[in-house]
Amino acid sequence: MMNLNWLSLQLLALTLWAVVAQATLQDKLTVRAFSNPHFADVLNDNQLERLASTAHKESSWLDIKKGELLSPVLVPRQIGSPGYRATQDLIVTTLGQLGYAISWDNFTTPTPMGDVKMSNIIATKNPSAAKRLVLAAHYESKIVPGGDFIGATDSAVPVAMILDIAKGLAGLIEKQTDSDISLQMVFFDGEEAFEQWTSTDSIYGARHLAEFWEHNPDPATVAALSGATEHRPELERVELMVLMDLIGAPDNMFAALQIPTADIFTQLSKLEKRLQSAEYIDRLYMNTAMPPGAASVEDDHLPFIERNIPVLHLISVPFPKVWHKLSDNAEALDATVIADMSLIMRSFVASYLRLHV
Repeated sequence: MMNLNWLSLQLLALTLWAVVAQATLQDKLTVRAFSNPHFADVLNDNQLERLASTAHKESSWLDIKKGELLSPVLVPRQIGSPGYRATQDLIVTTLGQLGYAISWDNFTTPTPMGDVKMSNIIATKNPSAAKRLVLAAHYESKIVPGGDFIGATDSAVPVAMILDIAKGLAGLIEKQTDSDISLQMVFFDGEEAFEQWTSTDSIYGARHLAEFWEHNPDPATVAALSGATEHRPELERVELMVLMDLIGAPDNMFAALQIPTADIFTQLSKLEKRLQSAEYIDRLYMNTAMPPGAASVEDDHLPFIERNIPVLHLISVPFPKVWHKLSDNAEALDATVIADMSLIMRSFVASYLRLHV
């Protein structure tokens, strides 16, 4: 009887623990309401087919050797370098021509190499909208001893993919004039450490922008709402941030790294499976076998999740084999992976924003 009672108490304790754990998980999952939490089935099969057909026709934009959005950023982009300036110009020119309001978050910050000038770039479509779906990536490349580090996966491809989404969905986004959620794109500077990754030698741009947005609106928002006497901090408008990093390698796989966006990741996986079943993409990339939050990676999302901003962190886990090596160049990229991820992300944005495809 004592053994049975002891076992019963243990089972009761485990049951109570499970209930508490589930409640805690649900609390974390519902920090902020999402406009479209079940987006995987928003688009019908014909709409997905149209997206896939269009993406295939426009796939040359992300061609590794001569793509107008990818090839120009497959260069060393260390802060202040010619490639860094050219990447800034490509971002601003491409998105400016598509009607995005461009803001610069310029600042000077102390680093192990002395004070360094940095610039985050923010592009917002319809900045008067109440809410934001944010796509983000860092655009500078790391200083690596022994040669000019390009960082093709880290993060030339994510930058080019964001531009591809903006350009490929431009016509559909223009037609969406009555939505209360808009698309915003953030290109972080200074993600990489100058020496060794620490809390102070890393994610310089993300830390600066998160702090600024915590207390202030973005300048583009102020300009769009010029008649307003008071402005909400920009962070209050961010409904969901999608941070992309280390994309384009043959071994790319992604997991639900953040518990508050685990359901969003599940929906993305369902959408991906629809694309794969229709043979629009070559394989699946979302690893649903790994439990949400089982792994974490320090990246530009940290100062935002510290301020309760939900972030879907799409970074390859495990890292690509070329991570922080001089071999992270054009030769390390896989054209099929890039095309697949481009279609997955175009489909995600079109679905989440309920675009009329």
